[in-house]
Amino acid sequence: MIKPRRPRLRVGRYKPAGTAPGTLSVHPEATPPTIHVISYGPDGVQEMDVGDPADLRAMLGRLPVVWVDVHGVEHVETLRAIGEIFELHPLALEDVMSVGQRAKVEPYDSQLFVIIRMPTAHPPETEQVSLVLGQGFVLTFQQRSGDFFDPVRERIRKGGGLIRTLGSDYLTYALFDAVIDSYFPVLDGIGDRLETLEEVVLEEPTQETVADIHETKRTLIALRKVIGPHREAINTLLRNDHGLIGPQTSIFLRDVYDHAIRIAELGEAYRELSSDLMSTYLSALSNRMNEVMKVLTIIASIFIPLSFVAGLYGMNFDPAVSRWNMPELGWPLGYPFALSLMLIIGGGFLWFVWRKGWLS
Repeated sequence: MIKPRRPRLRVGRYKPAGTAPGTLSVHPEATPPTIHVISYGPDGVQEMDVGDPADLRAMLGRLPVVWVDVHGVEHVETLRAIGEIFELHPLALEDVMSVGQRAKVEPYDSQLFVIIRMPTAHPPETEQVSLVLGQGFVLTFQQRSGDFFDPVRERIRKGGGLIRTLGSDYLTYALFDAVIDSYFPVLDGIGDRLETLEEVVLEEPTQETVADIHETKRTLIALRKVIGPHREAINTLLRNDHGLIGPQTSIFLRDVYDHAIRIAELGEAYRELSSDLMSTYLSALSNRMNEVMKVLTIIASIFIPLSFVAGLYGMNFDPAVSRWNMPELGWPLGYPFALSLMLIIGGGFLWFVWRKGWLS
């Protein structure tokens, strides 16, 4: 039975050709997103949900860093209002709504626009997280609720580490690091799956095993396409041509770059392992076929001399015409003699095969 193929993930929304750059696509059924704001500094934290984007203007400048986290990217009026408050470039807002972007970093005047691909509960599907880094603020736009940023929020609330003492560039690093590290559990799950498939391939492979290997390989190829651009994006941040990343934060970004390389290498190793599993499956299938052919060959080889004896004594020669015309047909024990001869030949052949080790 052929397993139904997973529906192809349609990433991104495409506008008609010739549309002016920076045009935002209107979605009539879009609902206003949820906006969560965390303002913090060495002396304290303020956290609240905002219903009206206009309220964000009053929150700027109260504390050293403002993190505006927006869940939902289809409501054009809300995005335009946020863009006006934080002076976002129209092309950046367009990329926020076009959720099929690869990971990248784009400088816009005094801001950095960053796109990160965050894994979901169904790999290799990923969610686009758009991030804007400015002086004293960070904006994040997510397609839906649910992310890997809760540890970062807890560090801000509890004041752990350097996050409350450094600026918005360190928050950008922390968010980027959380997304990159979220790929490790995904790859660990794929590694466990490959170990299980390896045991099945070596013991009792089936057609379903082949389908699982192909599905795993497709997942790894898709993840490689997603993870690869992150390294280029981190490199752009490390070059710091824009001057928005401080020296202390650059040191931590190098660690994120190292994690991205490890993830890419781990994914490549798993992809090669999946290819090896397919080769192992084909070898195991060939070995099983050889075993079957060996058994059938032995059985056929045993019956070839037995068929010769049966055919010899089945010929219609009349012993009354000549004493050379099969005198055994007239023997009282001719039938037991023929059966005994067949039994001796068959047993002797089996003994010969056993001594050669062909039955093991």
